[in-house]
Amino acid sequence: MKKQFILFTLFTLLLSAQNIILTSEQEKNWEILVESAQSSQKIPLGEFMAKVITPPNLLHTISLPFEANVKKLHVANYQEVTEGEILADVTGTEWIETQQKAISDAITFQYHEHLAERKNMLCKEEIIPQKECITSNAELEADKIKVAASKALLKSYGASDEMIMHLFRDLTLSPTIPLRSTVDGHIVNLNAAPGKSTSPEDALFVIQEKGSLWLESAIEAKRTEDLKEGEKVQIILGNDIFDTTIIQLSPVINPENQTRQIRFLVPANINILSGLRSNIKIILDKESLKIRKNAVIKIEETQVVFYKTKEGYTSLPIEILAEDDLYYFVKPTPLLENKIAVTSVAILKNMLGSKDE
Repeated sequence: MKKQFILFTLFTLLLSAQNIILTSEQEKNWEILVESAQSSQKIPLGEFMAKVITPPNLLHTISLPFEANVKKLHVANYQEVTEGEILADVTGTEWIETQQKAISDAITFQYHEHLAERKNMLCKEEIIPQKECITSNAELEADKIKVAASKALLKSYGASDEMIMHLFRDLTLSPTIPLRSTVDGHIVNLNAAPGKSTSPEDALFVIQEKGSLWLESAIEAKRTEDLKEGEKVQIILGNDIFDTTIIQLSPVINPENQTRQIRFLVPANINILSGLRSNIKIILDKESLKIRKNAVIKIEETQVVFYKTKEGYTSLPIEILAEDDLYYFVKPTPLLENKIAVTSVAILKNMLGSKDE
């Protein structure tokens, strides 16, 4: 490897050292035109197929912790919903039994509350021994814990504070429980239907919250060698042009097609939909010089340009960073500040004694 690098360096120096002396008449006859390389702060990485996807943190699943039956559906797929909005009314044996237990706990608590109140009065008057009050108060504290646990269980099932208060105050069952949205967004997956029975593992609703989406693309591994996570890039997607960053770069290469998966963040103000597949152009924030493609010619395995000198022209190897239809984007060097031949490049190559390829 080191030997190859040394040979390349010697070859580069040899090319750089080859001057072509021309008379003004020769230069005129061959119609050699020159121009300056253009400075550029961006280079194109290329055009690739990409897909817009929703980040997992924007997808919210609504389900039930018990087996249930959907009595009434209030929304449709893709509908916009707000946090707290009722999505469906459901019922189930476990829901009814949980309420019945809560009512039983409430009745027991009320009984022991009145009993403890009476006994505490009698204890103050020393009519009954203190140990009976201690026992009664302990039973009341145990009942308080049971009531709190029942309320927490009802809350986990989706019961509102108002429903729980009504249950413990009036001691009456609610045949159904409203299933509410936990976020603002759009329903993107609806698996509930009137009369449908559900299990705790069923995702009845999937709601997509508003936020920045992801753009993913598989790019040839060799073209990602200099890319880094957090690097700023510009994306052209249809009529949209936006600045963004590389948020993730896969640490592995797909062995089947030798690509790496790259993920970009789509700004929230860009109006594109999840699931879209489209070609994108990726442009990197990197300094370079733009040189017309007809100014570059290949000698052996090296890309070369000819820059203008007082006597004529001198060959100069270049390092190509990227390209588009018209230009090569090359690594800047001081010698590229000279004007470069953009016509009759093949003639200049032949004057070096090289064979055309």
